[in-house]
Amino acid sequence: MLSHAQIQQFKIDGYLVLRGLINERELVALRSITKAHLNKRIAPFELEAEVHYPGAPASTTAEGGSTIRRLKQAYHRDNTFRAIAERSEITAGIRQILGSKSLFLNPNHHNCVMTKLPQHSSETLWHRDTRYWHFSDKYLVNAWCALGDERQPNGAMKILPGSHRWDVRESALDEAQFLRVDHADNIGRLKTQRLVELDAGDVLLFSAHCFHAAGRNTTDKAKYSLVFTYHGESTRPLPDTTSDQRPELVVPHE
Repeated sequence: MLSHAQIQQFKIDGYLVLRGLINERELVALRSITKAHLNKRIAPFELEAEVHYPGAPASTTAEGGSTIRRLKQAYHRDNTFRAIAERSEITAGIRQILGSKSLFLNPNHHNCVMTKLPQHSSETLWHRDTRYWHFSDKYLVNAWCALGDERQPNGAMKILPGSHRWDVRESALDEAQFLRVDHADNIGRLKTQRLVELDAGDVLLFSAHCFHAAGRNTTDKAKYSLVFTYHGESTRPLPDTTSDQRPELVVPHE
């Protein structure tokens, strides 16, 4: 259970780090499964070259073009992933943050293992996850589970605290809905950014409406993060949209 102070911190900053929720035995299993699925190239997955982010290979036929960026549909890939998605220490806190007894996992967004592989990983610019999502409101929470240490050299996440509460003018965003770093509205805001360093087993909860970014992995070791997106009973995916492609999953209440 989260303390009142933790809930208030999330409401103010838009994120909260829960330390050491995943133990070493679980981490070894999660990393082993991830590596096996990467080596066997078990679909579905997304390639770095498909997103065209800075640093990504120019095409799938270019050098590094076959580099996997994320393993999709993690919940149904393996029961070990599913157990983390339903971990009460994670889901109970999200219920508190959302003020909802019922909790749903949306399988259409995140629900993946994010992989930043050496040499061909990309940079993710400042964005809100909700930019291309289609829900009745913005009250969604992501659980980002670090399967290894996350630091600046291997592409740890950066967050703009409180940005889930910002009103942002269209002119402050580019055509892909990334923050324009040269826009007058954003220059001061970008100075407030925080690097969120995680140890293996830590879980970062953050609002899907919070602006965040990440650099490339400049180390020689892969970085893996298991990510799921949740919402409460008052939030619904809009019919006939990408957010509604697969039926939502009801998270068990322990």
